[in-house]
Amino acid sequence: MISLAMSKNSPFTKIYCLDTSRFGRDQHETQTLLYQLRRKHGIDVVFKNMPNTGTYLDPAFEAILSAFDYIHSQQSKAKGVASMKQNVINGYRAGGRAPYGYKLERIEQGKHRSGSMIYKSRLVPDPQTAPIAEEYLMRRANFENRRSILEDFFRRGIPSPTGRESWPVASAKAIEDNIDVYLGHTVFNRHNERIKERGKSVGYAGGKKWREKSEWIITENTHQPLIGIDTAECIRRVKAQGLRDAPINKQIYPLSGTLICSICGTSYTGDKGIYRCNSKSKPGHECPNNGISRETVESAVFGFIGQKLLNFQNVKAAIEEAKRKLGQDTMGLKSLEARLGRIQAERERMMDLYRRGLADDQDIEKALQNLNERRAYFEAEIHRVKAIHGVESISDEDIKKAIGHLDQLVKKGDPKIRKRVVQTLFDEIRISPKKGTPWERTLEIRGVYLPLTGVFVASPRGFEPLLPT
Repeated sequence: MISLAMSKNSPFTKIYCLDTSRFGRDQHETQTLLYQLRRKHGIDVVFKNMPNTGTYLDPAFEAILSAFDYIHSQQSKAKGVASMKQNVINGYRAGGRAPYGYKLERIEQGKHRSGSMIYKSRLVPDPQTAPIAEEYLMRRANFENRRSILEDFFRRGIPSPTGRESWPVASAKAIEDNIDVYLGHTVFNRHNERIKERGKSVGYAGGKKWREKSEWIITENTHQPLIGIDTAECIRRVKAQGLRDAPINKQIYPLSGTLICSICGTSYTGDKGIYRCNSKSKPGHECPNNGISRETVESAVFGFIGQKLLNFQNVKAAIEEAKRKLGQDTMGLKSLEARLGRIQAERERMMDLYRRGLADDQDIEKALQNLNERRAYFEAEIHRVKAIHGVESISDEDIKKAIGHLDQLVKKGDPKIRKRVVQTLFDEIRISPKKGTPWERTLEIRGVYLPLTGVFVASPRGFEPLLPT
């Protein structure tokens, strides 16, 4: 659906979704997709059960509901991770495929209450690949070049871990990264969390694949080792000699693309701590609008978000208004369930008549079609009312937790995430030229759905947001 929506000739212009949790549980990916669909491809995304206050707080409210989805997802994830950690502590695998040279041995742990067997797994050497993994590690410990070993494997017709004739260097590196596993230990919690965009991994949190080793969970001597400690230490020394300094990441300016010149309409882009009108980079263009320091403009924008959009009283008021609107002309849940029960009973009665030969096919088909339509309607109403009850169950603590989560992303989050927050909340932020002495300039912040107001950024006094009345 997303691919179709973003295609050159999309067959639709609107996407209807029950609520934000049905669109996605990864808050950052959800906001990125919504931005791309709405802003770049002109696709209107409508959440049926999403409270809509009709005010400028709606974009923030949508982000806050996504934050609830994310928090619930993280809570479920934490429970799953805790279970996997316990498996590792007990000497079992936490899941996933066996590393090259091993295979999984399933061990019965009893029966589930449903009657199905419960299994856990441990690693055992694979008779076919264990000698190859051991040979590779021994040759690396003797300082043999990685490429030389892989070319030898290719000449000997030894398939790679993925079954290819040639061995990619990445497969060899993966064997070396699993050195603790080849020592007979079970290791968990090594990887940092992946960052995804449109369902594809684009890197790791913090820009590093591996966590600090102090964060790893290692249970020793859980399976048969393929190498000894001396070999492992030699390989670690070889790897250490080949390490390169991490590349310097290009600075990300969270307001780039959202900050717009009020004179020529060109985007402002960040460079060397300054946001500048990008028209000046084109030959023949001399826009008179001034650049502005990153610190000044970001303090104004993120301060505005924190003061107004993530204000507890404002968000709570929006939620209360949403509850009121959603609760209007809504039938009681018990009444809806009773009607659905009567429809189900009527369907069963009609089917009984058919089985006893007291009604013909045509009459039964017509009656069932009508009952099925009524059943679908009441099932949808029940789901809607339950969703409303879910909004009604949001407590002050829930609101504070979600606001706090977003506030941390705004203040201390990864620059890419901060940029997504800005793109989610605002269509554009127009910046005017300097006026007066000491100079003063205006930021006109336009919300995704409704215009907001001006924010005056002055030197040296800082900024004074003029908030809506």
